Amino acid sequence: MVLASSDVALIEIPALSPARIDQQAAIDAVIAHMRANLDLSHTLDDFAEIANYSPYHFARLFRQLIGIPPGEFLAALRFERAKHLILETDASITDICFEVGFSSLGTLSARFKQLVGVSPVDLRNLPHRLEPRLHNFQCRGQGAAGRKGATLNVMVDTPAPTSGHLYVGVFPAAIPQSAPVSGAHRFGPGPISLYGIPPGNYRLLAAMYPDSTNPMDHLLATDRLLVGADPDPVVVLPGMGLRHRSVSMRPLTHTDPPILTALPPLALGM
Repeated sequence: MVLASSDVALIEIPALSPARIDQQAAIDAVIAHMRANLDLSHTLDDFAEIANYSPYHFARLFRQLIGIPPGEFLAALRFERAKHLILETDASITDICFEVGFSSLGTLSARFKQLVGVSPVDLRNLPHRLEPRLHNFQCRGQGAAGRKGATLNVMVDTPAPTSGHLYVGVFPAAIPQSAPVSGAHRFGPGPISLYGIPPGNYRLLAAMYPDSTNPMDHLLATDRLLVGADPDPVVVLPGMGLRHRSVSMRPLTHTDPPILTALPPLALGM
């Protein structure tokens, strides 16, 4: 049936229970507090008090709704802020270290390279190296068909027709940090394949950056960024071959874990 422009299609959307609304509001309040106070020390008790839950129940609820523990989310926010300061200001790496709540430059640098994939200094130089690559963007995957390990065929769709640079990867946790175990990228939504996935439990995550040759649009999240995740873990067993999954993209929200890994330069082989 084709609806005329004057027709109205009614879609019944399940309403959230009052308890779930209260839980989400509590998590939203904690995340807003995290974002506004990145330079301060925080404890689980502090967050639980804001949410009006016991520490145990708050930690359990946060992980259930967000996908990672509150401490890990806070650390990700700090590294996300560091990325912005490195790319958008001339502040020294030392000053940035203290501004985002780290007391040791060595700790920041080591963790930054582990989670983002490049050192703070290398990230600052990336825009100049990345720009010419974006003018010659080609679909690329990690490895190739036949690479030892499982293959994952993924169909990615968007809520409306759109274009952009799509990055898809399997990660050890429900947050895009460090290099993906296996990843690929293409232009626009559609089918994409990931090869050589070793046995393990993973999460399938995707991000679509704007159709832009501006490196900053690819290195920092923008209001045009779309994200997606398979709600079910990807379980790969020894000897497993082809798997099929699908991911639906949506706009980024403030409760989504930050995208820490520098996907574009990693996917482009830089």
